[in-house]
Amino acid sequence: MNTRSLAECKRILQKSDADTLERRAKRLQELKPIRTDGRLFSSQREWDYASEAAENYINASYRSAIFCYACAVDQIFRYEYVKVPGNKYEDLEKKLTFGQVIRKCKEKNVVPLSPFMEHATLLNDIRNNVATHPLFIDIPAESDRENQIRNQLLCRDIMKLLDLVERVDSDLRHRIESTTLISEVEGKNYILGEVINRHTTIPTAIDGFWGLIQDKILRFLAIQARNIMKTISEGLYGIDLPP
Repeated sequence: MNTRSLAECKRILQKSDADTLERRAKRLQELKPIRTDGRLFSSQREWDYASEAAENYINASYRSAIFCYACAVDQIFRYEYVKVPGNKYEDLEKKLTFGQVIRKCKEKNVVPLSPFMEHATLLNDIRNNVATHPLFIDIPAESDRENQIRNQLLCRDIMKLLDLVERVDSDLRHRIESTTLISEVEGKNYILGEVINRHTTIPTAIDGFWGLIQDKILRFLAIQARNIMKTISEGLYGIDLPP
């Protein structure tokens, strides 16, 4: 049980709010509005996922944001699936993954979703590699062999993230890989691309290593997840706004 008083908890949150306000405001500014017609599609669950995703992004919880954006798009795909004559609600009764829902819609030729299949596939790949099935295990390695496996998994994870970045912006991948990281303890400089291709020793304690992964890679992929949802939502249910 938490032994802190309610007043103490409020003080902690107030300080955190004040300390992070500028950063949270900038992330909020990055979220372009998603304008849709509620008469064309209205789902409380989709709205809940999308709202939670936005809150997570603002608070730098990028993995959670990605997962929730994928869940929101999953709801849209399910809705469009059951709209097709002959498709049954019961077809979605089983526990289907987002990827399985995408494939089912493709197999059944859900025409309104055809322009968005590549978008949804990319979102599913981002979801799986960032928020659902990462390989890296961040626990102490007690032997050289364990340390080698730990480093290989970390390299593989980062390479998968960079592959996803490249599918959207190849120049950004190059800039990220060219980033110089400084180890004040060792007095050395490291180039990220060289580090992750080495597959032997990963200096995860060097300044800026985890910050780079979080703020450059995960943040970028999280905003892409939102952009994909925006493209699909507005493409299907968008409001025609005057110029």
